[in-house]
Amino acid sequence: MARNSPARSMQGQIQTEADAVQFMKSVKFALRYNATPSLPLASLYAAARDQRRAIELTNALLRRGEVVETNLIADRLVLVHRDVVPALYALRVRHRAPKLSENAQRAFKLIEEDGTASVGAIRRFLGAEGLKRPDPADLAVGELMREMLIDRGPSSVPKTGIPYLSKEGYPYRIFEKAHPDVVKAAKKISVEDAITAIVAAFPDTPSKKLAAMFKLCFTLS
Repeated sequence: MARNSPARSMQGQIQTEADAVQFMKSVKFALRYNATPSLPLASLYAAARDQRRAIELTNALLRRGEVVETNLIADRLVLVHRDVVPALYALRVRHRAPKLSENAQRAFKLIEEDGTASVGAIRRFLGAEGLKRPDPADLAVGELMREMLIDRGPSSVPKTGIPYLSKEGYPYRIFEKAHPDVVKAAKKISVEDAITAIVAAFPDTPSKKLAAMFKLCFTLS
């Protein structure tokens, strides 16, 4: 994986926000959590080698607009560098589902009206509190993220305790409102150029593997 090798050499060396910015600029795509042998993706957790630091850096990257978090790639939460987000958005918009589920529509309306909403707020809105996870709120947010209709904004990281349990929850917002520059840039990208931009990040990955990872963008869903 020649494209990702510079990042792999940085594993365990990411300490600062500047390190994280350079890391994401190098790899373009990185798993939010741990790496897996089956995917040619770097991992911010592996790069930082510390869960709290990785979560703090992820939120810093989201706050700066350096990355967008998505569940489009291989059904995993992936951070995508801003250089390639317009390409990803352009391809996904072409293959969006013709209709959202009822719960996804309701969740989208809540986020649109409130500006942001956590999964907890959506759960209460849908009357899904106490149900087995993944519950209707989890599924609705996942569906909206896959369509790139919403994305997650930055959240606070508790000083003590479990670092990923933000007091206010993760704020989800309407993608087009949060990233108007991405939407504008995506309209100017041809399908061929968008695919080329993504493929360029994985020069040594077999085409079948890449097609499977990006099946929601490269093929009809």
